[in-house]
Amino acid sequence: MASRFGAIGFEVRDRREYGALLRRLYGLGRAEPVGGGAVRVVWTGAGGTRVELEIDAKGALTYVLPCLVPRGTPVPVRGIAAAPDGTAHVELLDGEGGEMLCPLPVELIDRAELRALGRREAGAPTEGHLRLSALAERIELHADAAAYDAAQGDRRPRFAPNFLVPSGLFRPDDAGPEWRPTAHALFAGEVVAAERAENEVGGGVFHRLRVRTLGGIEVDVAAADAQLPHDPAPGQWVEGAFFTTGSLGLTMP
Repeated sequence: MASRFGAIGFEVRDRREYGALLRRLYGLGRAEPVGGGAVRVVWTGAGGTRVELEIDAKGALTYVLPCLVPRGTPVPVRGIAAAPDGTAHVELLDGEGGEMLCPLPVELIDRAELRALGRREAGAPTEGHLRLSALAERIELHADAAAYDAAQGDRRPRFAPNFLVPSGLFRPDDAGPEWRPTAHALFAGEVVAAERAENEVGGGVFHRLRVRTLGGIEVDVAAADAQLPHDPAPGQWVEGAFFTTGSLGLTMP
């Protein structure tokens, strides 16, 4: 299973290398205030890679988010709510004012904007449009939908070729009282765009895919080169486990 940083071309083998990488990105990034004395430092790179570091008023690192900046078609959402740990929960809709396709936990690129809007008298928005992206923790590539279906063999239950399951909402049987939902999902879908990119800081090669899944939802996916047997192409099919991120397109008040 690939790490989140590995999915966008960073090789991090231990805590020492992780700390060194964060210090380097801090030096290369752009700093911006996000309220309450906190500062967000953002590094962006080739292929739409992004790493966000949030530092509180005391100078402590409180949040790190590696992600892929999404470019796909926005999905109508409602029920936008941020959990105390910052993870957002939304309901994906099948169209404007439509029915819910499924709930989804997601780490937002604009989480600080959502938090700041929540402090205002009007409050944070509960409806909007979400562009989705994901980092592949496990991913499999198939020639097409039929090949994916055949690869399931005798597995029960069988999944549709374009399923989306918000796995981060499922509480494990052995979870303790501290358990919280996480921004994870299982999904499969058609590759509608693919490109190969190299991380100019980490040096790793990764693939940026656009995957069309449940209800025509588009997700921009980053996958490390080592995770895939060959370069993906439009018309092929992917299935896997993903860390879900996204943007509501919010601006800081």
